[in-house]
Formats: sequence, structure tokens, C-alpha cells
Amino acid sequence: MSSPATVRCERRGDDVVASLRGELDVFNSAEVTAAVASAVTPDALGAVLDLTDVQFLDSSAVRGLFELTSLLAERRHWVRVVNPAGSPIAPTLELVGFSRAATIHETLDEALAQGRRDAHHRRDRANAGSESPTAS
Repeated sequence: MSSPATVRCERRGDDVVASLRGELDVFNSAEVTAAVASAVTPDALGAVLDLTDVQFLDSSAVRGLFELTSLLAERRHWVRVVNPAGSPIAPTLELVGFSRAATIHETLDEALAQGRRDAHHRRDRANAGSESPTAS
């Protein structure tokens, strides 16, 4: 018997952590990814998809995760994924090359820290580009 998928989204400072649990498949992947997409509001810097407690992904769920990361990137949010080595879905994520869509981390703390570093770096680059040169 499959365990139903659940998603819990919570704000952590400027970031949204979406913790997914259970089995993601054709019956629930659209609902789960829509819930995450709506939880990542424009004022968030980024999102972490915590897949630690996901036991199964079918092809529709994989496609949904790729589409979700693409959507969030288009909105200028960084995206990180938590999926420890040895998890039941790690081979699937590796097989489909999911690390090309989002960086995969072992822990939530690691993902949040890297996301914040990337967001601050991006902000610093944007600020440097907007400064006008001073006259000598």
C-alpha cells in the first residue's frame, strides 16, 4: 500500500522550505507541486525542496519537479533540494540528471546556507552593476 503524499511549506526567514513526504505519483504530483509554487511568494529569496521523506517518484512526479524548479528559477528564486545519499529516490534523481535543475544537498541546513550565499552574491552583483561610475 502506498503512503499518500503530503507537503508542508514553512517560511524560514527569506526562504521557503517545502517538506514533501510519501509517494509522489500521477495521482498527486500536480497538486503537490502547485502547493509549493504558491507557497513561494515573490518576496522569498529561494526555496528548498526537502525530499528526505519521499519514498517513491514516478515519471509524472519527476516531470513535475523539473517544471517546478524551472518555474521558480524564472521567478528569480534560487532552488535547492535535500535528498540524502542512500534515500529510496536518490537513484531516480541521479538517473534523470536532476542535479542539472537544482543542486542536491545532504541536509536542510546545508541547502539553506548555500541558497543564502547564492542570493547574497546575486544581490551584490546586481548592486555593483547599478552603481554609476564616479567622475575623477
